[in-house]
Amino acid sequence: MVEVELKYGEEAIYTDISDKNSLGVIESKKNSNIENPTPILSYENAINNPVDKSSFDKLFDRNDKISIVVNDNTRITPSKEILPVLLNRLDNLGIKEENIEILIAVGSHRPVTRKEMDELLGKDIVSRFVVENHNCQADDLVNLGMTHLQTPVELNRKFVEADKRITIGDVAFHYYAGYTGGRKSILPGISSLKSIQKNHSNLIHPDAVTGNLDGNVIHVDMTQAAEKAKVDFCVSVVLDSNKEVAEVATGGIVSAFNKCVKKVDELFKIYVDKPADIVLVSSGGFPKDINLYQAQKAIEQAQTIVKPGGQLVVIAACKDGIGHKVFEEWMYKYKTLEELSKQVQTNFKLGGHKAYYMRKTMMKADIILVSELDSELVEDPFNMTPSDSVEDALDLAFSRMGNDASVWTLPIGGETLPLITPS
Repeated sequence: MVEVELKYGEEAIYTDISDKNSLGVIESKKNSNIENPTPILSYENAINNPVDKSSFDKLFDRNDKISIVVNDNTRITPSKEILPVLLNRLDNLGIKEENIEILIAVGSHRPVTRKEMDELLGKDIVSRFVVENHNCQADDLVNLGMTHLQTPVELNRKFVEADKRITIGDVAFHYYAGYTGGRKSILPGISSLKSIQKNHSNLIHPDAVTGNLDGNVIHVDMTQAAEKAKVDFCVSVVLDSNKEVAEVATGGIVSAFNKCVKKVDELFKIYVDKPADIVLVSSGGFPKDINLYQAQKAIEQAQTIVKPGGQLVVIAACKDGIGHKVFEEWMYKYKTLEELSKQVQTNFKLGGHKAYYMRKTMMKADIILVSELDSELVEDPFNMTPSDSVEDALDLAFSRMGNDASVWTLPIGGETLPLITPS
């Protein structure tokens, strides 16, 4: 028997998979930098050694007004650790604190509260510097033209009008941009709602998928927007499954991002030789399974290794319910993938895209969900089968697929991307 541990909310639950059924447990690779720390991973050293061989100190003049974009609290970017190093370097160049503004790239998310700012950036920084949330519906956004997809590049005025522009972000998998980070600090980070909706409406493109940049029109669109924004310096980081730093890259927004993409692939892109009849997946516990909206990422990544007509056994507590009003509304309102596809293209709303991905997965496999959600809600509108325990869920999956059914286990589905090895 193979014993597997699965995170469920704040707890861990265990189950056994028979040796004859188990194809294995798919986990991210170990971060070698933890055992063999190298100076290059320090933020100071990264700033001194940009990927593109530029010089941080030569980029700035002592009279420059600087805008620094950081992620909001939906990301795990260690901005609180990066900013003091960066701000100290700017201070050493003679740049005054009053000439530096920090802009939180909320995109179309809600604003970050003052308490959350303190947690995100540190109380000292929030008290000393001007820190503002981007407003995607502000009336003074600056239009910098169009991308090749006719996405308007409408950006935060203070960022555009700054003398120098810096972005800070983490790079991880993203299910239609391919990866977070880099250019996403600009679009959607500090863009208009109109720009965000136009860009995201392309998520139905076949190449706009997790872990892919080749032919990914959303990625290309975002990159073109970032080029128009004229970012002067970018700090990109990759964190491992324990939230320890695995990579830091600085320099141009494209070059720093690309280096981090390679590290994400190295750690989290796992190739397997064949799909399984059943995939047992946990989102990874709290906060990854705080609601169904967040847990959907694990479902999306697990479906890559399940056979058509197979079973996805999903472990996600979802103690806060569905998690997004539009997600739930679209699942009720649009019962087919065709309907959702049309809405995504013509009436994109954040949250609706999750309904599109959920319906798309349901066309490939059945979903059995172990959660705290009301059973009736799981069945309608989400068309999943509720289950009280992982054992009951697996019994049901085997009853549907047969006693000899094969099983892959994905303990942290929200961060690990399993793929079938190309033939």
